[in-house]
Amino acid sequence: MVGMRYQGHRSSFFLLLIVWIVGLWGCDNERADTGGSDEVIFELQDSPVNSPLYSYADSLSLKAALASFQLEPGLRIELIAAEPLVIDPVAFAFDENRVLYVAENRGYPDPAEGGTPTRLGRIARLEDRDGDGKYDHRTEFVTGLTYPNGIMLWRGGVFVTCAPDIYYFKDTNGDGVADVKKVVLTGFNADKTAQIRASHPTLGLDGWVYLTGGLNGGSVTSPEHPTRAAVPFSSSDGRFHPDTFEFQTTGGRSQFGLAFDPFGRRFGTSNRHPLQHVVMEPWHLARNLNLVFNQSVHNVAKPEAEATVYPISNAVTTADFIPKLIGLSHKGTFTSACGPVLYYGTAMKSEHMGNAFICEPAQNLVQRQILTQEEVSFRAQRAYENREFLASTDSWFNPVFLAHGPEGALYLADMYRKVIDHPSYVPESARGGLDFESGKDRGRMYRIVSKDFSQAKLAGDQHRILESPIWDPVSLLGSSEEWERSIAHRLLLETSDSRLSSRISDLFYYSEQPESRARALWVLQSLGALDVDLLKAAFGDTNSGVREQAVILAGPLLDKHPELKQAVTAAVEDKEMRVRYLASLELGAKKDEEVIGVLARLAAVDGENLWVRNAVLSGIDGQVSEFLQAFRTYESPDRPAFPPMMQEIGALVGRSASLRDCRELLQDMLDSEGNIRWRMATVLGLLGGLEGRKIAPSDLGLAHALDNASLSEPELALRKRFVAQVAQLGLDESEALSARTAAASLLGYVPFDWVERELGQLLKPINPAEVQLAAVKSTARTGDPRGAALLLTADAWVAFTPRVKSAVISELVSRSGSVQQLLRAIADQVVAPAEIPSMVRQRLMGDALPTIREQAAALFHDLEGGGRMAVYEAYLHVLEHPADPVLGKEVFEKSCSSCHTYAGQGGQVGPDLTGVRNQPGDALLLHTLVPNYEVLPAYQAVSVQTRDGRTLAGWVAAETDQSITLRTAYGTDEAVLRSTIVSVQHSGLSLMPDGLEQTMTKDEVAHLIAYLKSGGVGS
Repeated sequence: MVGMRYQGHRSSFFLLLIVWIVGLWGCDNERADTGGSDEVIFELQDSPVNSPLYSYADSLSLKAALASFQLEPGLRIELIAAEPLVIDPVAFAFDENRVLYVAENRGYPDPAEGGTPTRLGRIARLEDRDGDGKYDHRTEFVTGLTYPNGIMLWRGGVFVTCAPDIYYFKDTNGDGVADVKKVVLTGFNADKTAQIRASHPTLGLDGWVYLTGGLNGGSVTSPEHPTRAAVPFSSSDGRFHPDTFEFQTTGGRSQFGLAFDPFGRRFGTSNRHPLQHVVMEPWHLARNLNLVFNQSVHNVAKPEAEATVYPISNAVTTADFIPKLIGLSHKGTFTSACGPVLYYGTAMKSEHMGNAFICEPAQNLVQRQILTQEEVSFRAQRAYENREFLASTDSWFNPVFLAHGPEGALYLADMYRKVIDHPSYVPESARGGLDFESGKDRGRMYRIVSKDFSQAKLAGDQHRILESPIWDPVSLLGSSEEWERSIAHRLLLETSDSRLSSRISDLFYYSEQPESRARALWVLQSLGALDVDLLKAAFGDTNSGVREQAVILAGPLLDKHPELKQAVTAAVEDKEMRVRYLASLELGAKKDEEVIGVLARLAAVDGENLWVRNAVLSGIDGQVSEFLQAFRTYESPDRPAFPPMMQEIGALVGRSASLRDCRELLQDMLDSEGNIRWRMATVLGLLGGLEGRKIAPSDLGLAHALDNASLSEPELALRKRFVAQVAQLGLDESEALSARTAAASLLGYVPFDWVERELGQLLKPINPAEVQLAAVKSTARTGDPRGAALLLTADAWVAFTPRVKSAVISELVSRSGSVQQLLRAIADQVVAPAEIPSMVRQRLMGDALPTIREQAAALFHDLEGGGRMAVYEAYLHVLEHPADPVLGKEVFEKSCSSCHTYAGQGGQVGPDLTGVRNQPGDALLLHTLVPNYEVLPAYQAVSVQTRDGRTLAGWVAAETDQSITLRTAYGTDEAVLRSTIVSVQHSGLSLMPDGLEQTMTKDEVAHLIAYLKSGGVGS
């Protein structure tokens, strides 16, 4: 019964047979999957599809679609609208009268190879005229759109995202058709597929409308304000004010999914990242231009290979073929995560409150995850194993959007297509076998409620909540339903009636709903009526979510109301780390000695946490010395926060302080009797921070370049003793890995003669990979030709793992002095030309120095001669060879595991290959031998040249206006301040080297392909 299609009329007998078989299959399937756990009985989903005012012509197929569902027991799913009332729904919003506005993306997919966009997109206006919860009347609210993908209500109309524009539509004469039609923002990129565009306009507690960036970018302007400067952005999310249309970039890199919880915490999704929490905003990081940290999101749910799903359909998606080929084929894990909601309704069960629900249309299911707060963010885990919250045997079921709605139900949009993926992600040769058109006349919308839910049918206009005397906006703000609270919040912002302030204040003091108290604070702030005494009371709220709002709202008022400073300062001692974290962000905007002391105290307690550490550092620009002095008073051997904080402080000093101050800090660390671990971390940070500055070189390393006079014998002896201590710590196998890695990293800043023996020991394969990688970087950093020679001996090279080899290559080509030594090793056949990534080969072949350019051209001619497809054709026959996946596992570990993860093992440089077993063998062979055939944009290599002469290569892992982070070929992250960058070049190429066939036999190639198709035999 997998993959059934229901077209036209069927007999009642046939439907009953389907229902019976599907029901039995669901129960038997669950028994098989639970592995001895309690048996789960799935109820048959057979709720009525017709309503008194509307009967569907093909209600039989709609009943069959319901029968194909497996839903968490104790719940039921109900159809509320289907074709022809709704077609291709991708987003929706209910107004205060339960009128449903639906964005219909009927033209999807847009042309695969460019071309003229279609104008089939519409906004439908649906009404439930008899109040039974099912929609029975449709009006064409807007027609003629390209690819609308998001909708939000505002002032009687709707905002619609439809790149490159955001529209505002409104009906002013009551005929159900928009007569106000205008573009309020434009400039969102629409040059990529309709899958990756700005979407999900969502009203935040602060009254701004938040958007996903669609992993795209743009240069945004408002036709309503033509004199405003454009706001450029890359792949970040954004927000705009619904009345002024001011646009700003925000944290987050979401694709098609954005959701808030009732306390304003924002979450997003992208295909392989089911749920990400936006922890930090760019305006916080921008306060300290010398801070290289640029992350904004935390993966709340397990991403990529660990993001498991359990489909019950046999859907063949383009991911099974190859979407950009080895990038996205991951059946059994999320491939198209989208449309999340954090549920705070009451129509399901109490245990669903606060859970995340996430759509996975490519595999015909919705997953439920349970969130728990963890330090400053959250952790999510599947509600159960071996099954999903909602799944279908019908591969046309494509859930793409979830939202709250009337009666506290969970509402769902089903695009209902035969093929949901975009043809651009399918090789031309495979497109003919996929039907991208079927379903363009279909679409369904459902709601999910508890099994015992009863619809309170309202006659006539009584279902219009605002016309009932008990439902005024302030009362609604105190509701236990998130949908009603959000409706009330929006209406109160729209009316801006300050006369309601006293009632809203009373609501804050007397409501038992912390979610209502949180919204009351923000509504009062928007009305300009937030009383300081009330805000101070919020700091003492029993719910940490309300205390979070108090901190955030008090921050901008500290100058006007100094008495709030005491409350925010006290919040640094809150029992919840997230409240403490937010307090540090707000206090960081203040520049005074007392705040520095408070931040230092918090850093000593929570500085081991990445987010707290960088929140504190973001707020000490211009006060680093004062902060350092205050922080060092908390020195203690048992404070795990001390070394990482001191390393970051050292880096800030190195990047921003005078050379005199840098010398003093270095000398202080050498003279101090404190623990070697934090002193070492401080010096490492200091010298790393100095690395991007123009400092006259010294034969004695960067540390000595700081000195403005010759060192005395005692001073030199002191430094040598310090370095010896560091080196001994790096070699000590009983030391913590982080300390050993830091020690190995520091050895690169001193003369090679001092550490030659120790670096040689640290490079040996008996050491952990992280220590080896740090030793590679240090050996190259010394700039000594003997160091490069040490890395390129034949004995060392054959002993290096692929990951370490990648590190050696990256380090040697990043410094002009060692490039020729690498080329010589290639000429001497120590290093194979195929081990050098294509991007690096091409850069060297175009080098400004004729000697490098000519030697590289001679060495790489065969690989860069344009004949890679010929190699692929010549190797196709290996797919017919007898192959052993167990032997292929050995090949993978030797040649691929340094960059790629498969079956839970390997590196994280390139795409996770878990699940590529569903791809045809020739596709796997193609992208093994021709890695630049088609490269996912996220993995295209970038080359960055810095002011100190280094050239770094990798793909962009994170970026802000202040810094950029590259994921290198050997799996480390290199963060660089933009102020130290000379040039950035986007190659469009992969970091993966071509010519892998030169490193393995044809039989080994066959074994490797067999292993990749095995799903991880032997793993």
